[in-house]
Amino acid sequence: MGKVWGIVNRKGGVGKTTTAITLSHLLSKEGYKVALIDFDGQRHSTIVSGVTEPEKLSVSIYEILKCIVMEEEIPAREDYVITTDSGVDLIPSNNKLDSFEKLMSDTTFAEYKLKEFVDTIREDYDYILIDCMPKMGTPMINVMICCDGLIIPVQSEPLAVEGMGEFLRAFHKIKSNVNAKLEVIGILITMDSERTRVSKRVKAQLQQALGEKVRIFTNCIPRSTRVPDATDAGMTICEYEPENAASKAYYKLVKELIKDGSQDTESADTQFSA
Repeated sequence: MGKVWGIVNRKGGVGKTTTAITLSHLLSKEGYKVALIDFDGQRHSTIVSGVTEPEKLSVSIYEILKCIVMEEEIPAREDYVITTDSGVDLIPSNNKLDSFEKLMSDTTFAEYKLKEFVDTIREDYDYILIDCMPKMGTPMINVMICCDGLIIPVQSEPLAVEGMGEFLRAFHKIKSNVNAKLEVIGILITMDSERTRVSKRVKAQLQQALGEKVRIFTNCIPRSTRVPDATDAGMTICEYEPENAASKAYYKLVKELIKDGSQDTESADTQFSA
């Protein structure tokens, strides 16, 4: 069964969508079968993936979840999957998803609805990435319940640690009571200016606040004016400018994640054999 990773942060503007679409693209280029779920009413992953008018979509993640809530049959996959040029299967979003919490307000086991959908496609993919909306509450809980791991992009800025405590408390509650397999894969520092005092202070503050058990990826994503240019062109930075420092950093991150996954598999095989 495929790995399900949430790209999450309760703050916006931290590089969450850029990370989601770039990791999806690179994993697909590595030969993996990848799905990207846009679980954000801002629908940025959908737009960057080439959907110019998301509001005209007949089926988005909102309609799929509404069918699950109403106990109706989920639409056929060809009605909602959009395959990008890099081979990623996008499950798109539009602004209807802003009504997600209203949809779930009178729903029994509302926190499990995204998992119910993900479970229907999980066996068909090596990786399923979820671009989560930047807010706590029912949407974030849905993501935590259905995921195996979380990647948390954090902008290299003085207030980077703000709100992290609330997020981690929610994570520990979900892990302890609902989803024991859930892990924080790592904190990804984005928009980084490595030589500045702020960058060094942010890394130190994060490590101190989160403790040694929470991993901060060694591969930070450097700040680059070309990243928004790539987004404006409807491309990942790796497609738009492969030799850009941010492109190279994301490529190294994917290699690191794949290597970690291989080690996990080997460890599991060894334990099973024993």
